[in-house]
Amino acid sequence: MKYLLAITLIIGLIQIKASGQEAKEIELEKIIVTNRRSPLGLSQATENVAVINEDELKQLPVQNLSEALKYIAGVDIEPNKGFGRASQISIQGSDSRQVRVMIDGIPFNSQSSGQVNPSVFPIENVARIEIIKGAASSLWGSGLGGVINVITKDTGQTLLPKGSFTTSFAEFRTRKENGEISGKAGNLGYYLFSSYMESGGKGPKDDVLEKKGFGKLSYDLKDMGKITGSFGYSGADVNSGVFPNGTWQERPYRMSYGKVGWEGKISDADVKIDLKHSRQDLITKIHASLDDEEPMIIRYKDLLYQLSLTSSTRLRGQDLLVFGADFDCDAVKSNLFLSKAKSVKLQAPYVNYSLKLDPWDFNAGLRYDRNSEFGKQVSPSWGLVYHLKSIPETLIRAGISRAFNAPPLLWKYNYSGDFWTAPNPDIKPERAWVYELGLESKPVSRLWMKFSLYRADVWDAISWAQNEAGLSYMKNFEKFRRQGGELQLKINILEGLDLFASGAFNDIVDRATRKVVKGGGKARESFGLGIEYRNKGGFNFSLKGYYDWWNAEPTVYFNQLGEEVSVGPNDRKMLCDLKMSQEFKNLAFFLNIHNLTNSKYWQDYFFPLHERYFEGGVTVKW
Repeated sequence: MKYLLAITLIIGLIQIKASGQEAKEIELEKIIVTNRRSPLGLSQATENVAVINEDELKQLPVQNLSEALKYIAGVDIEPNKGFGRASQISIQGSDSRQVRVMIDGIPFNSQSSGQVNPSVFPIENVARIEIIKGAASSLWGSGLGGVINVITKDTGQTLLPKGSFTTSFAEFRTRKENGEISGKAGNLGYYLFSSYMESGGKGPKDDVLEKKGFGKLSYDLKDMGKITGSFGYSGADVNSGVFPNGTWQERPYRMSYGKVGWEGKISDADVKIDLKHSRQDLITKIHASLDDEEPMIIRYKDLLYQLSLTSSTRLRGQDLLVFGADFDCDAVKSNLFLSKAKSVKLQAPYVNYSLKLDPWDFNAGLRYDRNSEFGKQVSPSWGLVYHLKSIPETLIRAGISRAFNAPPLLWKYNYSGDFWTAPNPDIKPERAWVYELGLESKPVSRLWMKFSLYRADVWDAISWAQNEAGLSYMKNFEKFRRQGGELQLKINILEGLDLFASGAFNDIVDRATRKVVKGGGKARESFGLGIEYRNKGGFNFSLKGYYDWWNAEPTVYFNQLGEEVSVGPNDRKMLCDLKMSQEFKNLAFFLNIHNLTNSKYWQDYFFPLHERYFEGGVTVKW
């Protein structure tokens, strides 16, 4: 990995002098793929979709996928202690396990917890992030809360390699280097990326060491299509810091993923065949004290193999018919919670049709999931978009869909007397009807706004319970209701100067008890504010603020004296991050200030947000 960083830097320095032409900026309509599994204009999406492109990502003071998502309205990221720590995603008040997270269509929701830690994924190799807020089961299957699909950068197109090298330094003895290089030799295109980050942390046993890499190759078969292969790796040694009772934890992880695929034309249809794979090795070592050399060790291993077939055809030149199937084999192992490995198999055909009848866009989808452990699910969906002609760039969206979320295998089979947990062999998938309504408009040239409402009626909702023996297990409850809305505004004050504001509200109720559901990383209220400025001289300024009310119960723990202490969330305050950068032809400098107001903030008392810290760096490009 270090050799790739050195190579990219050497080539970059050589090519700084050789580069003599400035790239022309071409603005294209945003294209999304997650909501149809085939390219489609954003204005035709009947779902509530957000897209962050590569240029927008560069303006954000972020290090990984988790940090990038926290600025999106309706998406809440549970705060963590610092670099490399696990975080949870919630979309429209969903549980983290109900959000399907993918890299280039490779799913990562584990069979051990159902969740994905977005902090493990780098941001520098990303072309765009696509977020579907709300159910998307009619195409992607298990995903009651939403879908996040990260699209990585494509292979290069030029014989002379292009790339960049970035080095940065931050407080807490933190440094990071990353480099990328891309090009094309004959019919073979390539893209390579790697990064290295280490941080000493603020206190003892608070250090982090991360290594990440990604590579992609494509071979052009001319009239016979194109073959593409990619491989990614994320690994880290992460320590928790010392808890108030004197214990601490090691949480190393190793993750590898990749896919090989062919895409081309068969008759008039665009066809894609992808074979995908992911492996996640997660370890927790629980130390009773600083000098404890024999910790309790918990291991999880998740393995996924998936074959995806997709065919898309344009009808009448503007309608889109997409159909295909997914075939999954997923397995999980655990040294403490399972006596032997458990696996689940899935077959899921789907079809989706997008019809355009100006000024209307209609969409209908259907997917049939056959799960070897959790039975059969049918997921239909209907949606429409109406484009108002009387108001510029204004449209109304509406949709209704049937959704589900399959629980992880571990909840069905786990047992560990040491952790007072029990299996639930009768656990069932959560099911829901989801309703959405939205308005998007640009009534005047300098104002853009978006307003959305949602409601999800969830049957067999899953939450913690206790059996007669006092053991905890996951249980299906009768019915939960989630509803809420979000509002986004963007105002262009002057050329290059934009203001942003957003707000979201989630109300989650257990219909059986009529009580508001609390905790679980679900924000009840969230707000966002921001200002961005760019000029033609390459100067960029971005100030982002976000506010979350987590509506969580107090954390109860025992201190070193054995006393029981209860501490509630310290939230309900605006957190701000700042990024300033100056770009030249082949050089860029940046300064990030995280937690600008130096606020003391936590949702979970054990994992407070870092105090204010500074980060600066330089990027060499060619």
